Amino acid sequence: MLSRIERADVMKEHAEILIVEDSLTQAKRLERLLVQNGYVVYVARNGAEGLEAAARKKPTVVISDVMMPEMDGYEMCRRIKNTEEIKGTPVVLLTSLSDPRDVIKGLECGADNFLTKPYDGEHLIRRLEHILTNLELRKAGQAQMTVEVFFAGQYHRLTADRIQIIDLLLSTFEAAVLQSTQLEKLGGDYRNALEDVKRAQANFQTLMETTGDAVIVAGDNGTIYYANPAAENLFDTKASDLVGRPFAFPLDVKGEEHREITISRSDGSKVVGDMRVATSNWDGELVQFATIRDISEMVHLRELLKTEAITDALTGLHNRRGFMLLGEELLRKALEKESNVLCFFADLDGFKSVNDTLGHEEGDKVLQESAEALRKTFRSSDILARVGGDEFAALVLHDAAGNETDIIGRLRQALDTINSRSLRSYRIVMSAGISLWEPENPISLGELMSDADKKMYREKEERKKVSK
Repeated sequence: MLSRIERADVMKEHAEILIVEDSLTQAKRLERLLVQNGYVVYVARNGAEGLEAAARKKPTVVISDVMMPEMDGYEMCRRIKNTEEIKGTPVVLLTSLSDPRDVIKGLECGADNFLTKPYDGEHLIRRLEHILTNLELRKAGQAQMTVEVFFAGQYHRLTADRIQIIDLLLSTFEAAVLQSTQLEKLGGDYRNALEDVKRAQANFQTLMETTGDAVIVAGDNGTIYYANPAAENLFDTKASDLVGRPFAFPLDVKGEEHREITISRSDGSKVVGDMRVATSNWDGELVQFATIRDISEMVHLRELLKTEAITDALTGLHNRRGFMLLGEELLRKALEKESNVLCFFADLDGFKSVNDTLGHEEGDKVLQESAEALRKTFRSSDILARVGGDEFAALVLHDAAGNETDIIGRLRQALDTINSRSLRSYRIVMSAGISLWEPENPISLGELMSDADKKMYREKEERKKVSK
């Protein structure tokens, strides 16, 4: 005598399964599962096609969805059980069992088994093997019985054999147990997830409270939802006072990775911050996370290096590089505004002699005092530079500087003041030349300096002639 497992294996070798499912995806998934387990499979797309296929193919088992167009699974099952040639075919209904009356509907239409959706593949195969094992017992013919039951608030008169009732009830009970197990697992997963969330929240809180970067969380309208302790320090404002207020800076970076912002503090000081913005989720709402790092020292150092790069260390004036960079920009602006520009070029008379006889230290003092005289001659807004060893240059807007005579006059006066307070045996004397740049006839800065240089040497030569 064959064992239960052996009977199931024998039945499987000859079993043909009809799948009735309107969802192509679900049908393909179920077909693949059954084929992998050694079954021959047919597929119908609705109850009407399923009924026709069952009559034509006479499958071993029908597995059908309940909710389908044209003819649902209950009606198809009822018609199969009322058709003499195929009434003995077991019908398994796939349902969510969302309503307890589904059980009664299944018994009324003659269904042999329930499987809940979404179903577990292994569970479905086990149920199918159970049906195949008991198939011969069912064919032996069990006496049907009629019972009247009160269920879900209604009386129902059911006619079914004992095996059908037992199978249906057992499958329903098994489905309930399976769902309960899944719920317990989900409950455990939920508890674990909740613990993970709590740990994540604690980690987030620790991170926000210990990071040196200011963190601001704001909604789409710019209202601040959260500010960490570092934000309190950076903005010199309590977090409770920041929350609920609009953030002072736009949070739309427009593709920029970061940008610099200047923060005015209550004590009048200013702080430069590097702000980076990212979009994230905050309690189901899209928000902007702004992280701001204090880069004031870095900016100060950057500006210092920038200044040093264009500054003459000895005199504090611009060096030649700075003069050329700033001069080119001034000429561009003058061209736009149609303004004239004066270029002043000067050097020290007899400076080489000072260096040769009195030393470079004395020569450095002369250069520093010459720079002092030039600062008194020109305004702070003018571009003033030491462009060579003892050569100086300046660029000024003509309409604000006066004429060439005025400039030379102020320079002579400044040098006289410096020479008068000195106990030196020599005087600081400058030869200077001034050229006019006109927007109607624009020339390069190099050409302008060269022209002023030539005028300076002409003045120097004239002075030598007079001294002779």
